[in-house]
Amino acid sequence: MEIERYDYLGNSNIGFYATVTSSQAIFPPEFSRKEIFDVENSAETYIAKTRLVGLFTAGNSNCILIPETVSSREKAKLEESGVDFKVLETQETALGNLILANDKGAIVSKVLEDDIDEIEEVLEVPVEVGEVAGISNPGVCALANSIGSVIHREASEDEAKHIKEVMDLEDIDIGTTNGGSPFVGAGALANDSAILVSEDTTGPEVGRIDRTMVRHDE
Repeated sequence: MEIERYDYLGNSNIGFYATVTSSQAIFPPEFSRKEIFDVENSAETYIAKTRLVGLFTAGNSNCILIPETVSSREKAKLEESGVDFKVLETQETALGNLILANDKGAIVSKVLEDDIDEIEEVLEVPVEVGEVAGISNPGVCALANSIGSVIHREASEDEAKHIKEVMDLEDIDIGTTNGGSPFVGAGALANDSAILVSEDTTGPEVGRIDRTMVRHDE
């Protein structure tokens, strides 16, 4: 599995700008490291008329959830690309902050509690409400693939255990990206084929991500 460094248009918070899963992804225009993720279908588009694709979308290989603020032109681009997506009818728009998902499970913010049944149906995985470090934004507080997850450095053992069980992970650990930021999901992107970290992410931070989210026995 590749681990590379990249800043999108000079911004180290790359997790806010794209959503990647093991089979599909959505990228903003001019995102030049799309190819490392080796996905079957990918779209290049704005979401909610911004480049903040990762802030507004979240999902897994079965479906990517998008907010009601998506434009008809953006939906058309997703349809043309072959990406499976679903508009989640909720007042919440920052779905990337509120949902942490892989192909085996998902943890969502308590503000999406009323939407759990729909999220379970489209993602086709068990979904539970959860927090990370007492923060009800699991998507920005963690980075995950189907192998492991690195979560906010102040997360409790109970929170880590909950995430590991719901998402059926082999390993989980606390950590940071962007040179000490506990909002791990903001500074990196990951699926089962590659991990992209910001230029500000340090060697020790990359090392922890590598130990936790990369399978080394293959």
